[in-house]
Amino acid sequence: MGRMIDVEVNEERIKINFPYERELVDVVRALPDRWYDNRTRTWFVPLQHLNYVIRRLDGYHFKFSERLRTLRAAKEESLDAAEVPALAEIPEGTWTISGLNQAAQRALKERFDDSVWVVGELQDFDKNRAAKYRTFFFDLVERPFAGANEIARLKAVLFEQDRRAIEKQLRESDIELRDGVAVRICGKIDLYPKNGRYQIVVKDIDPAYTAGEIELNRERVFQALKRKGIEENNLSISLPVCPLRVGLITSFESDAYNDFIHQLKQSGKGFDVVVHHANVQGVHTESSVLRALKYFEERAQDFDVVAIVRGGGSRSDLAYFDTEEIGEMVCRYPLKVICGVGHQRDTCLLDLIAKSTKTPTAAAEMLVRQVDAFTTSLQDTYRSIATISQTRLARAGQRLLRNGARLEREVTRRLNQARRQQDQLESSIGESARAKMIDARRVVDVQKVRLQTASSQLTGRKNHEIRRMRHDLSMRRLSRELERRRNHLVRETERLTKGAKRSTETEKKKIDNLSEHLGLLDPRRILDRGFAMLRGESGVIASIADLRVGEGFDVIVSDGEIRAQRLEDEDNQ
Repeated sequence: MGRMIDVEVNEERIKINFPYERELVDVVRALPDRWYDNRTRTWFVPLQHLNYVIRRLDGYHFKFSERLRTLRAAKEESLDAAEVPALAEIPEGTWTISGLNQAAQRALKERFDDSVWVVGELQDFDKNRAAKYRTFFFDLVERPFAGANEIARLKAVLFEQDRRAIEKQLRESDIELRDGVAVRICGKIDLYPKNGRYQIVVKDIDPAYTAGEIELNRERVFQALKRKGIEENNLSISLPVCPLRVGLITSFESDAYNDFIHQLKQSGKGFDVVVHHANVQGVHTESSVLRALKYFEERAQDFDVVAIVRGGGSRSDLAYFDTEEIGEMVCRYPLKVICGVGHQRDTCLLDLIAKSTKTPTAAAEMLVRQVDAFTTSLQDTYRSIATISQTRLARAGQRLLRNGARLEREVTRRLNQARRQQDQLESSIGESARAKMIDARRVVDVQKVRLQTASSQLTGRKNHEIRRMRHDLSMRRLSRELERRRNHLVRETERLTKGAKRSTETEKKKIDNLSEHLGLLDPRRILDRGFAMLRGESGVIASIADLRVGEGFDVIVSDGEIRAQRLEDEDNQ
């Protein structure tokens, strides 16, 4: 494509086309009321500035279209010289602003002919993220040490072609540029003639420097916690035996939230999870996470553990957690903190000072395993109680049988002994002592009766003892004891269930109140008052930088939507 100036008479505008050249772009940008069409890659200037455009671009070897030459000739014939306002004469030795800026630009290029490497901290870089296909303008800031006030600032510009190459290089190093990140960049020192802005045009970046700065900052914060002697405080807190009451800090309805909740639901256990939304990346991460930690700290008696989770991200995204304020609060936290931030190859400060599981799913799995272990232990205890009871009952029955058999043998032995004595007496008495024998028999009979009575009494007492022992050790009494204890366990279970239900109802009321509050903050209430909201292809439009020229968008009002299109762009190429 050559350099061409054409005219659109019906549109009353001049068309300027040329291959990209940075110096020429600066000249065209200085034209009055110019704008750029990204779709056609064409510059436009109102037709009323035709003579000025031709004079300003003279010497840049532009070709004029046939329509433009015809229109220009007609204008020159119809215009009276008096109608053209004369420019004030510039005194000799006096600079024009554009001339002075261009001279300064040439001086800088001569002094810094080669590219230079510069280190600094990115500022105002995040505002460029919405513009996917355009030049990035941001600042580099110098600080004497982390957290100190800036002592110098340099404007920087990153053109689209260089930006794509740099972003590819950063992706390979798992780094994403953002405000606050320390960088080492290579570029050309330049001055923009239109506004006299001194800047560096970025051409290259050193990913290793940024990665090293992230590691150094994390180590600096960890050493600060170590000097305070608190780096292992939370690590030393044991995981609760049955951690069913979980405080969750994450971005609500994010992939990390869904993975964590899904894993707990799949377990079938009665987990009670309270979620506190927090930004888990970006400049608001620190304040958001601290606010969530404070919320659960104030309600520590209602929770067993607190889990901080987020999905995978770049190495620089995880650096948002590497702050001394977050580290100190986690180290001094009264509850066990579980970290499921990032993925296997990345590390953040929380991985060093809290229980690290790397992913949200792994964090949930750890809680499920702990509850499973508690449930198994409880079941083993119940089985042990039942086994001991059955063993003791069997032993008591065996003792009862042995005592009964021993008593029966003793009674039989004594009866046999008495019979033998009787037989001996009968054989020793002769005929001559029959009378005495008769008396003796009487005595024997009496003794026999007494012996039988005594034996009956002894047998009765032993039988009574046997019945009493059988009664004391009967299965019915043991069953009643087991039933009593089982009823006690049921009552305790009902009491705990009612307590859990009351807690659930209380938390549900809190959630209902929050939902009602969110309803009051519904953006459509604002629309009902006469305001409007703009929405493009990438979402809500908060700034003119979110919308390219020619791009369509919707204007949302209280009772419907209106389709619109942006027609002009004052600054973009």
